[in-house]
Amino acid sequence: MRLRRRCAALLRRAASLPSLPLVATLHASSLRRGVVLVPSLIHAYSSCGDLASARKVFDELPCQERTLSARTALASAFSAHGRCAEALDLFAGVDDEEMDGQAVTVLLAACARAGMVEEGRRVFAKVRRPALQHYTCMVEMLGRAGEVEEAERMVAGMEARPDRVICAALLTACRVHGRVDVAERVAGLMRRYGIA
Repeated sequence: MRLRRRCAALLRRAASLPSLPLVATLHASSLRRGVVLVPSLIHAYSSCGDLASARKVFDELPCQERTLSARTALASAFSAHGRCAEALDLFAGVDDEEMDGQAVTVLLAACARAGMVEEGRRVFAKVRRPALQHYTCMVEMLGRAGEVEEAERMVAGMEARPDRVICAALLTACRVHGRVDVAERVAGLMRRYGIA
């Protein structure tokens, strides 16, 4: 367990540099020690811009070991590099019951980046109890697509208390699309909830 934590910490540091030779060395070292940290490896390779190696780490896993966390890590990598359709494809065949909050967030963020509004709506509709980060992704996606009023209705109707991030996403959409009327209502919402 200590070895796994240490390897994961080293991979995070290598990813933050980013140093592809160091990531590759740590990958080889972890394989020799029998420690496989798939999500950490995928993230590290992605941070270095090497999506081919990140994908290879995932593809070399036996099907039964392609966990949700491994899929989520690779989907996040694809999304960060603008390959959003591939991120969504990774979850084809995954049962909705198996999806966790992090996977949904990654999928919604990919939809937002790619302007895939209908797909984002489908993903969001399957979430039983959306969390604030899911709403934030939806507001960002709808805002980018010019659906500012729908984004406003979503914020007004959500169960969670709005925060600064979701309000900023909505205000950004208002600025981009020239919706001063909605921006004024968002400012009122922020005052009501004490959001500075």
